Amino acid sequence: AAYLIMNFGEDNIDRALEITKKAGLKYLYHSGPFKTWGHFVLNDQFPHGIAGLKTCVEKAKAQGISLGVHTLSNFITTNDAYVTPVPDKRLARVGSSVLADNLDNRRTEIIIQSPEFFNEYKHSNLKTVMIGEELVRFGRLSDTVPWKLLDCERGAFGTTATEHRQGDTVSLLADHGYKVFLTNAELTREVARNIARLFNETGLCQISFDGLEGNHSTGLGNYGETMMPYTWYTNLTDLEKENLIVHASRTTHFFWHIYTRMNWGEPWYAGFRESQTEYRMKNQAYFQRNLMPGMLGWFSMRPDMSLEDMEWMLARSAAYDAGYAFVTSFDILEKHGQADKILGLINVWEQARMSGAFPDSLKKEMEDLDNEYHLEVAGEDSWTLYRIATGIFHHKQIEKPSSSTFTFNNPYRDQPPTITIRTLKNTGCRNIKLEIDNYKSLIFPVDISNGQIIRYEGGNSAGLYDKYWNYIKTISVSTNKMILTHGEHRLSINTEFTGGKEPEISVEFKVASEAIGLKAQD
Repeated sequence: AAYLIMNFGEDNIDRALEITKKAGLKYLYHSGPFKTWGHFVLNDQFPHGIAGLKTCVEKAKAQGISLGVHTLSNFITTNDAYVTPVPDKRLARVGSSVLADNLDNRRTEIIIQSPEFFNEYKHSNLKTVMIGEELVRFGRLSDTVPWKLLDCERGAFGTTATEHRQGDTVSLLADHGYKVFLTNAELTREVARNIARLFNETGLCQISFDGLEGNHSTGLGNYGETMMPYTWYTNLTDLEKENLIVHASRTTHFFWHIYTRMNWGEPWYAGFRESQTEYRMKNQAYFQRNLMPGMLGWFSMRPDMSLEDMEWMLARSAAYDAGYAFVTSFDILEKHGQADKILGLINVWEQARMSGAFPDSLKKEMEDLDNEYHLEVAGEDSWTLYRIATGIFHHKQIEKPSSSTFTFNNPYRDQPPTITIRTLKNTGCRNIKLEIDNYKSLIFPVDISNGQIIRYEGGNSAGLYDKYWNYIKTISVSTNKMILTHGEHRLSINTEFTGGKEPEISVEFKVASEAIGLKAQD
């Protein structure tokens, strides 16, 4: 099943549960409820700590919803009690040397006996060494003997700068690009028990072991990776084990009997449709070969995303019978003018998918990323699916007056097209004119700018929206029966640009096929 990722707290859990139900989902997941990793102290969203989180879990269960949290496995934040004010001796070490001279509590150059383990300091993310109960950050290692750690910050991360003696051990700590420390085998097991205690005390039902590769810091290779979730699992109560969803960004053979699914594909690197898309789709064949549930990874809601983008992703979910994580927030839902429609689409598609309504032949067709669809409820346990043909055209100012010409093919029945016009690159324009085959025309007599959107769905009017799809007003449209017949058409776009360094608008045409009936399968 799909699940919702939204950061809730004690004061807004009721609202978060209502949003989850609008989307027709049964799992709500917090991406970062912790102030620290290691001891997993809850952040300010839970002023009553463990008791507050437990109350949230119980409220959710009463409504048929399970709560989960995201962890970064054995990553230890620099504000955790394993680091400050006294660092734990079990923090993982890259290697050690010894002091070649006595060291007072103020000196910022530390002389060490050997550069081994310190000479690759450029690959360190925190550049931190442990001397006794003090952490010291350094800028670089000297190029020649005497070997010195230069530009040191004494008493780093809230530890205390103290005197040390010649011969005392100096250890470079293992770290990660997230600016966190890692654990040795003993501390790994303790951190796993900390997470188990949190689950036992609150009744949480879902977890992601992200960053399992960090457990290579134990020196135990793949065994180190599996040791952590195994220790966590064996420390859960029998009741807690009954309804778990356990997933991770990667897996191992041993992890197989503990985890539920692998779900990865991050949404942060490109647009909604582009971020790690190839990786996500290749994973589906991997899952199928290894008898694993299909999962598409994380998709992040943007305040300006379209309903078409949402259905593009949902069609892939149906094609591969794959769940996904939908990432949103209270702020984004408030900004987006069609947030309820987006949640409603998730609900409709997920109910149809989970009921087995999509036949194999149709699912195969829907694997093609270029194919688009729209799904509607037709009745109890039945839905209507439409194939969608689209064309997106960009009109730029080249000279005045300027116009652009394109072709668009309607492979379906005669119909009025759905047309979406957006201003791009801080463009301003007025009086947009669309002409089909040199005789059918649409004129939108309005000034638009700042990412505003015009949406035309037939007739003599269109809607004007801001860049986040919030409705502004209705526009009267001058038209001579804009019906797009079956076949290929010539499209001409003309407008008067009023602002922007490189003025540009996009015009999207969309037409739908005849209805395809779908029914739930027993």
